[in-house]
Amino acid sequence: MAHKCPRCGDAVQRGHSKGVQMAGGLVGALFYAAFGPMECKKCGKIPLAEFPSEVRSKVITNSVLLAVAAIALFIGVVWLLVIMKK
Repeated sequence: MAHKCPRCGDAVQRGHSKGVQMAGGLVGALFYAAFGPMECKKCGKIPLAEFPSEVRSKVITNSVLLAVAAIALFIGVVWLLVIMKK
């Protein structure tokens, strides 16, 4: 689901950071994607405030879902490690 850049009209995507991904693994990458800026290939980082309200509400909903998925993944890995240790 690609949103349009409010500046140039091209597609935007959620931001990503190799440093965060290396430090936090998949959980860190999910949190950065959830709360990081949207990025346009032409315009760079786009603040959420520049998007129309319907796009902002979809992005916020998806951010919450990504954060919940990251927490569930972390809990699942910890649970799996506890089960394996027994």
